[in-house]
Amino acid sequence: MAEDLFSVFPDWKQFLSAVTEDGLKFFRIEVPPSPGAKCGPLGVTSLYNEEITVYFDSCHRHYASILPSAEEPSGAIAFIQQLLNEELVVVSYLCSGDNLIKDGVFSGAAVPVAEIPDANYEYYYANALRVRSWKGTYDNDFSAPYVSSKPSH
Repeated sequence: MAEDLFSVFPDWKQFLSAVTEDGLKFFRIEVPPSPGAKCGPLGVTSLYNEEITVYFDSCHRHYASILPSAEEPSGAIAFIQQLLNEELVVVSYLCSGDNLIKDGVFSGAAVPVAEIPDANYEYYYANALRVRSWKGTYDNDFSAPYVSSKPSH
């Protein structure tokens, strides 16, 4: 599986770790963040049931394969390339100062750059937004109390 990733990103071999935890053997690749970016690493691992997990900031996705296959038409590689090219960013809804909800990330998801929210219309308990992109181009943190009605465009 890791060899499939190296066929596209040969320089990433230097970030490969072979890991054994609780009797399970798997690979982990953690690519350090770009200079100037507020977040990283970009990780790829085979830990869970031989599937591929790609993670960056508060977002992770699971795939059957790295490269496109019959089982996984786009493979993990499409998601990785979209993150690296900053076509996708990770938007995290943050919660702090609430007596019922623990401080931290309430929800995080990869979204297209054109869909980066400028306000919180999604989560009542969230009061801030964090945007992270691979190169740091779209990195932003801002207060975002819940707004119940989204304006129509």
